[in-house]
Amino acid sequence: MQVFLQEVDGGSYLEPHTGLGRCDLLIEVGGNEYVTEFKIYRSQGKFQKGKQQLAYYCESMGLKEGVYLVFVPNTVTLPGIVDSVERVGEIEISTYIVHYDEEKDF
Repeated sequence: MQVFLQEVDGGSYLEPHTGLGRCDLLIEVGGNEYVTEFKIYRSQGKFQKGKQQLAYYCESMGLKEGVYLVFVPNTVTLPGIVDSVERVGEIEISTYIVHYDEEKDF
């Protein structure tokens, strides 16, 4: 990722303060900032709570959108959870589901 960011004169910052806690990653490209939150899927409730957390971070930083990456073990079936774009309050959240093999990938 750093090679891409260098190519586009961007940058990234791990766990910067948002004023209300620490987001996982802040990416800056072309003068625009993107808050990114990473979670391992544990339950529907925690999945939804993560979106609220991301929206809270975005609001505190005055940003209109955030990126939510959810890592899902290949042993878990997600009923109705797919990549999506939705609004949480005034914030646009882009959710991306990343399946992984627990035995090989982590």
